[in-house]
Amino acid sequence: MNGILQDLRYGLRGLRKQPGFTILAVMALALGIGSVTTIFSVIDNVLLNPFPYADAKRVALIYIHDAKESGRGGRSFFSTPEFLDYQEQNHVFDAVIGGNFQDVLYSSGEGTEQFDGGNVTPNLFRVLGVPALIGRGIVPEDGKPGAAPVFVMSYKMWRKRFNMDPAVLGRTFTLNGIARTLVGIMPPRFTKMGADLWIPMVPSRSDPEAKQHYFMFQGHLKPGITFRDAQADIDILAHHLAQVYPKDYPKKFTVEVVSWVDWLVRGFRPTLYTLAAAVSLLLLIACSNVANMLLARATAREKEMAIRSALGGSRMRLVGQLLTESFLLALGGAIASCLFSYGGIKALVTPIPEDGLVPSEVRIQ
Repeated sequence: MNGILQDLRYGLRGLRKQPGFTILAVMALALGIGSVTTIFSVIDNVLLNPFPYADAKRVALIYIHDAKESGRGGRSFFSTPEFLDYQEQNHVFDAVIGGNFQDVLYSSGEGTEQFDGGNVTPNLFRVLGVPALIGRGIVPEDGKPGAAPVFVMSYKMWRKRFNMDPAVLGRTFTLNGIARTLVGIMPPRFTKMGADLWIPMVPSRSDPEAKQHYFMFQGHLKPGITFRDAQADIDILAHHLAQVYPKDYPKKFTVEVVSWVDWLVRGFRPTLYTLAAAVSLLLLIACSNVANMLLARATAREKEMAIRSALGGSRMRLVGQLLTESFLLALGGAIASCLFSYGGIKALVTPIPEDGLVPSEVRIQ
């Protein structure tokens, strides 16, 4: 330990005597490490762990794709009767959730404000498995006949409109002319549908406007069921329902059952992988440059090393000294890279809009 402390003190003195070399080496390492850290943070949040939701990789979406159209995707919203048919007649999902978008007018004593609302099936919060930050989420009991009207607020609305005041919980708000009680506020990463607030809505065949209400269909796969199994089952069901609802289906169509995660990040994946390769190359270049700088410095220190060897310094002792100096440079670069990566992540997150579907569902923290 005494030898290590001596090497550290000597290395610090040596680096302090050459501030130009030290600053250049540390900044080169910081730029390379910081860039890689920033992009990996994005990849981790967008590709590897995009959701706070429980078992999100087992949640599937259904697409009805017109065979005349090129590319992927298609219709993913279904009318109320059609939604219920898929829910009741499939053999591959152990839970089905749905929702649609609605403009919500909040009437307060100061006037009327508009927010982005999400009508969701009452089981959505239970299936996604994310507890509320304050209060509770919507539960199946909220969708039963005679249940008190309630809603749940997003973190962004709570922060921007109510300054994160916990006293709003339990208050009654007039939303689209209906008095609803706020029962919960969700955590920051819960951004389902990019909504400001969520209201329970139960799809019902008896609703006079059932055919005018459309829901996005999402199903959680049963244990042991693959997406290929789900596609085969839903394909048969969809062609049967095409005869029941002929106006809603093209003459020739295909059915696509895809992972919710893959659907959201499909546009980001190639770009992020390209950026990851680019910043990895940048880190390699930075390390090579610093290595060349250390080699040039070592050449200038040949006389010093010869004197230390003549005074009894072993080869291992000299190598240990050089490794200690390299460690100090790497440590300095790592510390400085934290500032680079922090600023880089902030610079990436700031321009992302909160009202687009994909950016809202996948938030970088």
